[in-house]
Amino acid sequence: MVNLVIISHGDFCVGLLSSLKMIAGDTFGVTAVPLIPGEAPESYREKLADVLTKYEDKESGFIILSDIAGGTPFQSAAYLSKEFKIGLVSGMNMPMLLSLALGRSDGDTLDSLIEKATSKDSVGIQSKVFGRGERKQRAKLSINKN
Repeated sequence: MVNLVIISHGDFCVGLLSSLKMIAGDTFGVTAVPLIPGEAPESYREKLADVLTKYEDKESGFIILSDIAGGTPFQSAAYLSKEFKIGLVSGMNMPMLLSLALGRSDGDTLDSLIEKATSKDSVGIQSKVFGRGERKQRAKLSINKN
């Protein structure tokens, strides 16, 4: 199965992983590798390489979700594509992570997972402007009857 790793500046990826566990009840084998403030790019690249090396199934490859394109985490993953089979997607968010974590299967390829990660449903962006005083019926936020 293709391995799933999330990377970011600071604890953003750690928070997403924690939220994944809260929403779905498990981490589904996802690993978070944060870039700590003050950490040198070379040190981060080595840390990421160490994490990738520890996976048993390296042949299927890795889909790596990054917070932003061009930053140290993204560049480190791109650099490591010389050693590892990597599909890299920037702009990660919770719908994207949920879609991949819950929807991965043994038959998936890096290309199919990248397509899934970047599909409209996985991007999860919606908008609505509510006018002042607008009264629309909305679902309750709590599952409790109180």
